[in-house]
Amino acid sequence: MMDFIDGETLEEYLDKRGHDPLPIERVLDWAEQLCDVLSYLHNHQPPIIFRDLKPANVMISESGHIFLIDFGIARLFKPGQSHDTVALGSPGYAAPEQYGKAQSTPRSDLYSLGALIHCLLTGDDPSERPFFFRPASQANPAVPHALEALLQRMLEMDAERRPASAQEVLQALRADDAALHAQPGLSNQYMTSASRIGYSYGGASTNTTPSGADLLLEEAHTLYTQKRLNEAEKVYTQALQLNNTNPLGWQGRGLTQGLLQRHTEALNSFDRALQLDPSLVISWNGKGTALSTLQRSQDALAAFDRALKLEPNNASSWNGKGAVLNALGRPKEALDAFDMALRFDPHMAQAWNNKGLVLRQQKRAQEALSAFDMALTYDKNIATSWSGKASVLHDMGRLQEALDCYQQAINCNPQLVSAWNGKGSVLYDMGRYKQALQAFQEALKLDKNYAPACYGMGNVYYIQQKLKSALDMFDRALRSDPNYARAWNRRGNVLNDMGQRVEALKSYDQALRFDPRFASAWNGKAGVYAQLERYTEALHAYENALRINPNFAQAWNGQGNTFYHLNNYAQALAAYERAVKLNPQMASAWHNLSLVLKRLKRNQEALDAAEEAIRLAPNDPDNWIRKAEALKSMRRSRDAKDAEKQALRLRGAVR
Repeated sequence: MMDFIDGETLEEYLDKRGHDPLPIERVLDWAEQLCDVLSYLHNHQPPIIFRDLKPANVMISESGHIFLIDFGIARLFKPGQSHDTVALGSPGYAAPEQYGKAQSTPRSDLYSLGALIHCLLTGDDPSERPFFFRPASQANPAVPHALEALLQRMLEMDAERRPASAQEVLQALRADDAALHAQPGLSNQYMTSASRIGYSYGGASTNTTPSGADLLLEEAHTLYTQKRLNEAEKVYTQALQLNNTNPLGWQGRGLTQGLLQRHTEALNSFDRALQLDPSLVISWNGKGTALSTLQRSQDALAAFDRALKLEPNNASSWNGKGAVLNALGRPKEALDAFDMALRFDPHMAQAWNNKGLVLRQQKRAQEALSAFDMALTYDKNIATSWSGKASVLHDMGRLQEALDCYQQAINCNPQLVSAWNGKGSVLYDMGRYKQALQAFQEALKLDKNYAPACYGMGNVYYIQQKLKSALDMFDRALRSDPNYARAWNRRGNVLNDMGQRVEALKSYDQALRFDPRFASAWNGKAGVYAQLERYTEALHAYENALRINPNFAQAWNGQGNTFYHLNNYAQALAAYERAVKLNPQMASAWHNLSLVLKRLKRNQEALDAAEEAIRLAPNDPDNWIRKAEALKSMRRSRDAKDAEKQALRLRGAVR
């Protein structure tokens, strides 16, 4: 018979706290008690394997003592048996061998204990992704390196690679506990993210500080891990007022300021920390991150290199270095750095994310997609990875998938301006203009000067033929980013449609100033020259567009128009034929092809081209006129009159 235990289960306790990470000291205390219980069970003859260690089966008494409850699936260990007769245990907490492939052993309970400790330290629910555990310090920077390494051993898929006994785990936990109390609030390596480069910090110190400063640093660190950053900074400052020679205090203050986006102050704090202790790898990393954010990329690179000189296998340093190299326009070296980061920490989601961003810039879509997927495998809440994946899918024309990923990014971080903008761009390409406009407006609520969102809104207004509103938005985009070539190009389109040819030419010239290989701008410029009857200049501009992009159907069509106006019908025909071959859905090119074929007295072909134009754009009266002209040339007067009547009806409807 079991005694009645007055208290609550660990599951009930966690539910009340919202499943946030728990203080390390409390977790270590409970883990040590559980090791004592498991050691007793495993040393029983024959050994008893509990097999279902999870929060619902752990009771906490009012005095803080831990008890195991529900021995319903506990079993005796049988040395001669190769596997369990029934696969039992709770998903996420149960060891792999409990799924029937091998016999449960005392090491199966150690796996479950590792899963439980990981859950308590990180707030991650292992049942959501059984057998996958990200490094605990990614979720809780306070987790010491030694404790994280112990958890990795306990959670090995191969039982033989786990600690041999609960007693061995207990000794390791007690060593961690002692180390933790020797250095209040500080641990070896702990990391969190700020912007694209992770802020990483930690490192041992032998400095002795007054007990008052110790307590304040402990409090500051607790506030930091709870993301109560403004309070944490105040307490760090108070601690440093008591003892301004503690490098770890300056380091903690710098990291807090960095996460508060106050990078100049963070840089000053890291410099103070490094003056006191130049061996603090994490302060070098923090300094590199601050410098990078302040766009002092060369200085940032030097900081990350110092960190790597001290600790060549520091994944966070390699990741930071990669981000800086990319900012310096050295993408190949950046990719090498990210690969080094992943060599030392294959589960580093931020490095996978950064690698994906560079691969996308290099137009290596499939590799970029794989990198973003790896990032999301290790941390499904990285908004920039969802957004990066969405942008690649958008580039690949997989619009619905892209839209879904942008929405995931927004769900993870509703403040991510680029995700709202990306969502708007996809909706625009899907023809859902009202929703696209709403998404762009959300982006501008977050950042009123975000040029891509202004550009996106301009595109929506342009397609709706609200030319004045479109021009206003493109001008707004250019006030925010005067080098925005695509906005200059679109502005040229609008001005041309408004009949302001000279101003349109100026806009296209600005676009080409910032991007001389912008084929659309050459095409737009050529179109304006043609309308101004400056045909030689138009042909030159079309040649530039087609040299850059030989598959630009619209430019072939425009070139054909220019040749037609010059009465060069043979070359016009060749250009139109190239246009419809590249884009068989371009009704205007079929219309023009019919026109030039009629000039060349190839009447049946002219009729066929007109019929194709009508199929694609049946409400365009000009296409019916082309048909009527071809039919007249073929002496089919009645059919020609029917086509003319249809053209007149359509023109009347247009009026």
